[in-house]
Amino acid sequence: MRLSRRDILYIFIAAIGLLSGLLYVKNSCCDVVYSDYIRLVDEYLPDVMDPGKFFVPDILTRVPAAFLARAVNVELFGFSVTFDRLLTLSGFALCSAALALYSRKKGIGLFGFAALIFILYSLNKWEIYINGSAWAHVVSFGLFFSYYYLFDGYARGDMREALPILCVLPFVILLFAGEYIASFSAIALFFAALLVFFPKAFSEGRSSLESKGQRARGGLVFLCLLIALLLYLISRSFAQWEHAGSTELGFSEFFLTDPLFIPSFFVKSFAGVIVGGEAIGTLTASFGDSGREVFTLLSGLLVIGSYVTAIYIYLRERMYRETVFPMMLLLSGGFNHVLVTLSRWIFEDSSYGLSSRYAAQFSIGVLGIFIIFFLFLKKKRSAYIKGSLSILIILFLAGNCYTCYQEIKKMPYREQNYEAMAEAMKNHEAYGEEELARILEWHKDPETMLHAIEILEDNGLNVFKDKN
Repeated sequence: MRLSRRDILYIFIAAIGLLSGLLYVKNSCCDVVYSDYIRLVDEYLPDVMDPGKFFVPDILTRVPAAFLARAVNVELFGFSVTFDRLLTLSGFALCSAALALYSRKKGIGLFGFAALIFILYSLNKWEIYINGSAWAHVVSFGLFFSYYYLFDGYARGDMREALPILCVLPFVILLFAGEYIASFSAIALFFAALLVFFPKAFSEGRSSLESKGQRARGGLVFLCLLIALLLYLISRSFAQWEHAGSTELGFSEFFLTDPLFIPSFFVKSFAGVIVGGEAIGTLTASFGDSGREVFTLLSGLLVIGSYVTAIYIYLRERMYRETVFPMMLLLSGGFNHVLVTLSRWIFEDSSYGLSSRYAAQFSIGVLGIFIIFFLFLKKKRSAYIKGSLSILIILFLAGNCYTCYQEIKKMPYREQNYEAMAEAMKNHEAYGEEELARILEWHKDPETMLHAIEILEDNGLNVFKDKN
């Protein structure tokens, strides 16, 4: 297949996004075990090939793909956190590949595609970049994007050869997704059900015979998705969950105690996709706590309004006859906001949803919004409507530009922080337990931390590689 000059430009834009991620990782951190990696070391090292640690009842909650990656990392790279960070970037690259293929096929221009790539790689998700332990989740997002893209083509009848992949991919996703299988399954099952019961809704001009065949094949897709979800739920039933620092109150009891907290949590979780959580603090520093609260809530409401607007346009223009990919992204992002709210309100911090660790899954919805807006702007509509949508897009991009600017300024300080971690790890005997835990961002029992350091030192892993 020969690439056109325009194809090369799309590839170039995607490559620029990946390069920006690589440069950020290179200049903001160094290779040292800390935080959740301490738990991973204590639980799975040094014998990463121990079948007893793999064949456990709740295996699907532990991300099976991580076992293989961890073994490769230990054997070939001495348990490098940088290795995991590169795997994270591979997940973003997979997302950008799906966006590039879709944008090229649907005629989204170079500016529109560049905006999508900018949102995808925006530094509002800085914590995802440098906390390599989340790599499997980002790879799973890339697999979600791939599934949505293939489903979109298949539902329209353009990619009938995608059926076997659509049946197998949910089981591959099980190896990477962990709890994120919930949002993926909810969206994919919904659209698969529509394909079964309303096949003509996805494409005009189908004969009744074609619709019956599509209905039967859609049923197969639905069944595979359902089996994969059930396998995860069965495995999850054996898991034991621990949330340090969480409230002991039940949902109903907590809600009655503070009825506005959970709605506030939900609305504020949307704000971080315009301006990152830390950047909001910088931007509103002169406004005081109340000013920051108002700004965050208004930003969140603006994003929610963008969701509603995009859904309205999608249904009003009957875009579902042309494409389902952007709506799958939009609903996936929105569902992630619901999941984070329902699972993280227990920490009693209404700004918890602004954490950078959730920006990647929330940005999925923004990408869906942008695609719907771009597809609509291609049509002949009033200048007022086009101007309003363009302003919304510019606000999103401006907020993310500000976030990236603030994060770039912080890169040297983040790197210094990691260098201090590495130094403390190498000379751990000179530190008290509390001070060492503070430096390594470990908030649980010190015995686990000290045991993890012992494992690394005895086996010459991570910062102790030079000792062997």
